[in-house]
Amino acid sequence: MKTLLIWLGRMWQFHLQNLLNINKIEKIYAFDVFEEAFKIKNEKIEYSTKLENFDNKNFDFVDIVAPTKFHYNYLEKYIKQNKDIFVEKPMVLNLEEIKNLEKLIKEINYTWKIWVWFIERFNIVSRFFKDTIKQKWTPKQIEIFRYNPGSDRIWDTDVTSDLMIHDLDLINYFFDWKDFEIQWKNTQNDSSTVLLGVDNTNITLSANRITQQKIRQIKFYYNDVTIVWDLMLWKVDFYHKPSEYLSEKWQDLSITYMLEEKLLIKTNQLKEELEEFIDIVNWWNYKNLSNYEAGRNSIYTLNKLLK
Repeated sequence: MKTLLIWLGRMWQFHLQNLLNINKIEKIYAFDVFEEAFKIKNEKIEYSTKLENFDNKNFDFVDIVAPTKFHYNYLEKYIKQNKDIFVEKPMVLNLEEIKNLEKLIKEINYTWKIWVWFIERFNIVSRFFKDTIKQKWTPKQIEIFRYNPGSDRIWDTDVTSDLMIHDLDLINYFFDWKDFEIQWKNTQNDSSTVLLGVDNTNITLSANRITQQKIRQIKFYYNDVTIVWDLMLWKVDFYHKPSEYLSEKWQDLSITYMLEEKLLIKTNQLKEELEEFIDIVNWWNYKNLSNYEAGRNSIYTLNKLLK
């Protein structure tokens, strides 16, 4: 297979490195506006600072990892060419762009597919929880914390669109909740806290880029168990109600909870995500990747939070 990779900045080099390690990839056409980005030397790669130089190349899919403000133009270009597209989150910059995108898709009857890079779906903790929860009852309350020190790599988007969007997607991924009632919000450029309601569940999300800590933690509260999982330590803790686990003769002990820990082994999330995308292009083998509808819904939710 052959791919066109759009932009190679500091972080996006990871896409190039992982594509090189996927056996099915035989050629990578890599575009960036700066020649300094062309650091990795490999016979599979053809570089150019002019995107039009690849217009006559026969590639199978496009991988867009450019800054968000450029996404729409690249999506428009390759939708018109009926290409499969893998695009970094958020899919586009705002509600106006997603509406224009939907109009274009209908006008030209675009039959190929767009998939959105929500890498936390491929965190081993998320995969474990998705398999564990299945059709489990919904939690009474959810708390989500995503704190990350500010970076000069991220300069074109606010913290809600940059960080919190991951957790909005994860909630939909787990519970198939497509719409939320916004009960309270305070969304600033580098600090955002919102309270959502859906199906009798309260959801608190907090995202922060003014911190010096790096935290990615989610808590699910049920009547008989609290589940706390850490996306950075690859760990899941179950705090069980003790009456469910203690035998009769130990009932007089003063125990507030019984702790069960699950330690998981970190995997290469980006490579797994790219491999699933390639499987979809080849055989429509869809498992965890965020599809166009999920990416579109996240834009509508962001619009509600930010307007």
